[in-house]
Amino acid sequence: MSRIIALALLVPALAAPTWADKPVEIGVEEHLGKRLPLEELTFSDENGKPVVLKDLVDRPVLLTLVYFRCPGICTPLLQEVARVADLCDLEPGKDYRMITISFDPRETAELAKPKQANMIGLLKHKHVSPADWRFLTGDQENIRRITDLVGFRYAPDKNGDFLHPATVIFLSPDGMIARYLNGTEFNPADLKLAVIDASKGRARSFMQRISRLCYSYDPKGRGYVLQINRVILGVTLLFAGGFGAWLLLRRSIRRPAGADVTGRTS
Repeated sequence: MSRIIALALLVPALAAPTWADKPVEIGVEEHLGKRLPLEELTFSDENGKPVVLKDLVDRPVLLTLVYFRCPGICTPLLQEVARVADLCDLEPGKDYRMITISFDPRETAELAKPKQANMIGLLKHKHVSPADWRFLTGDQENIRRITDLVGFRYAPDKNGDFLHPATVIFLSPDGMIARYLNGTEFNPADLKLAVIDASKGRARSFMQRISRLCYSYDPKGRGYVLQINRVILGVTLLFAGGFGAWLLLRRSIRRPAGADVTGRTS
């Protein structure tokens, strides 16, 4: 299981829902290859009607977990999803769907509906209908379950908001977690490759492991920061390993002492 890319801290919950009495690690714990029990996860759609997640996942899905009144990274994340979807040569609704779920159980369709309209309105080159990008809300039980299943770690803060990471989770048509794109910036090629992996049911983790080594989530800054000390340590270890291997190779091919040009010893 992947290590959580986060800082461990204890966050008091004053105005927001509570669910734990122990320190919460804010970040993303990747559960690549895990299959979600879609038929057991029920939410309310942007019109306030109940919907089972299984009925929405009929092709690769870009899943985002946000809350609609977030003052921080949630809106930039959704704006980036819209921007990249607009530039990618794959077609939303045809090649994949987008599902955004609020992890704040206090939010309802009254917030989901206008947020959906705003985000869809950002796409200028692609036709995206409300059925192609769903905005869901739910009760605390279903929210807690899906966030646990995908490894999305968050906690309420003292202002009634949340400390949380930013990530896009790619699901296969049968609900398997195929990829994570962490942060609030990525490009159309990232999206396309992740959708292709999800459509083929391939879970890829190498680049995410590299990313976790080099970056960690900063709850105060509400973003991922480069851990330069880790990068320097990694480069140093690579150099040391390469130099050691070169010395061993050089020693192994050195001629024995006293050997003539033909390799015979005297």
